[in-house]
Amino acid sequence: MLEKITFKVPLNQSEIKFPPNIIGIDLGQTLTKIAFLENNNKLNLLILSTQSEYEKIEDFLENKHKTFEKFNFTGGRGYIYHKKFLNEINSNLLNEFQAHAKGIEILYELNKEKALPDSLIVNIGTGTFLLLKKDGFKHLGGSALGGGFFMGFIKLLYNIDSFQEALKLAETGNRYNIDLKVSDIYEPQDHRVNLIFREFTAASFGKIKYDADLSKVNQEDVINSLICMMGENLGTMANLMAENNAVKNLIFCGGFLKENKILQRILSAICKINKKRALFLKHSEFCGAIGALLS
Repeated sequence: MLEKITFKVPLNQSEIKFPPNIIGIDLGQTLTKIAFLENNNKLNLLILSTQSEYEKIEDFLENKHKTFEKFNFTGGRGYIYHKKFLNEINSNLLNEFQAHAKGIEILYELNKEKALPDSLIVNIGTGTFLLLKKDGFKHLGGSALGGGFFMGFIKLLYNIDSFQEALKLAETGNRYNIDLKVSDIYEPQDHRVNLIFREFTAASFGKIKYDADLSKVNQEDVINSLICMMGENLGTMANLMAENNAVKNLIFCGGFLKENKILQRILSAICKINKKRALFLKHSEFCGAIGALLS
C-alpha cells in the first residue's frame, strides 16, 4: 500500500489563477492523483493507490464535496467516481490527454517561468502515451511498456509488489552482467563499429544462454536490465516521433518516472545521442490532476 504524500507548491509569485472551489482528480489504473487549492496560496497535491486505497479516495471525496463546488475527474478510472458523485456535486468527466496537456503547460510555466515550447510529451504511467505540442496538442500514440508491465513482470519473477523496493534493488544491479552489448559481439580491432555504437545494447538478457546457471543470475541485475530495456525502447520511439515532427524538446512525465533515476538516465542519454533535449518536470506525476483542476 502506498502512503499518502502531500506536496506544497507556492503560488504567490505565479500569474496562474487556480480556482479555490474545484478539485482535480486523475484516477489512473495504478495511481490516483488529486490537486486542489488550500489556504488560498498553496496547491495541495495528493497521491494514493487506486486499487488498495480506494476507500481513502472515496472518504476524501465524500468529505470534500461539502466544501467544494465541483469535481473534475480524468483518467481511465475517472468514470466510476464521476458517476458516483454526479447527483451530489457538479461533476465533470474530462478527456485524459487534454487534461495532461494542460497540466504539463502549467507545470512547465511554474518550473521555468515561461510558456511551454513546441515539445513531445511522453507520459509513462501504467502504460505510455505521447502527445505532440505544436500548434495545439495531438495524441500520436503510445506503448504497452510502462509501470503496469514492470510491476507485473517483477511480481511474476520475484513476487515483488513494492515499486520502491524494486528501484532500490535495481540501483545496486549491473545490467551488463546479463545484457549483451555490441562490443561483446564485435572484436576491439574491428573498424566497422565505432566507439559510440559499441556501447549500444545488442540484446537485453542476451548473456543468459540456454545452458546458463540461473541460480547465479541475481534479481538486482534483472530488474536493472528491465528498466533499461524499457527506457531504451520508449526513448527510441519518442525520439523518432520527435524527429518526424521537427521538435527538439522531449518532456518525460508520469508516475513510473518518480524517483526512477535509472530510467531518467537512459532517456537523457538517448536524447543526447539524438541531439534532443530531455526535460523532467518536478511533480510531473500530477499533471493530469493539475490539468483537470484548471479545465
